[in-house]
Amino acid sequence: MTATEILDTVSASGGMLWLEGDKVRARLPESLRPMVGVLREHKFEIIEILSLRPQMPVDVRLVRYEPMTAPVQLSRSERVVDSEKFVRATLAQIDARLHGKNWLTGNWPLSELLARLEAVGCVVELADRKAMLQ
Repeated sequence: MTATEILDTVSASGGMLWLEGDKVRARLPESLRPMVGVLREHKFEIIEILSLRPQMPVDVRLVRYEPMTAPVQLSRSERVVDSEKFVRATLAQIDARLHGKNWLTGNWPLSELLARLEAVGCVVELADRKAMLQ
């Protein structure tokens, strides 16, 4: 099993892997507990992959990260010239929205922020689905 396959398996099962400094932290469902040994075996490859991904706000889980090559046309009048920078900025807006700082979101609703991320190749999921109704 490769590090990418491990990350995909954990994500598909609803688990999370993230970096805290040089340590890989995991929140795994009970069904994946036996996988801890495999995670240790591939620690350095997992760290390498995770370090290339954007930092996720609390209660936001990265489902897929395949940033599109810029430029990406979002609408007739909006074009993204740096996908990774756009993803980081949009994640900051989502974090602000989740913490009630709506003035920092450009008044974008969560559903639209999530759709904008998906349009450039970054799919995330909120831990609290009720937040989508805000």
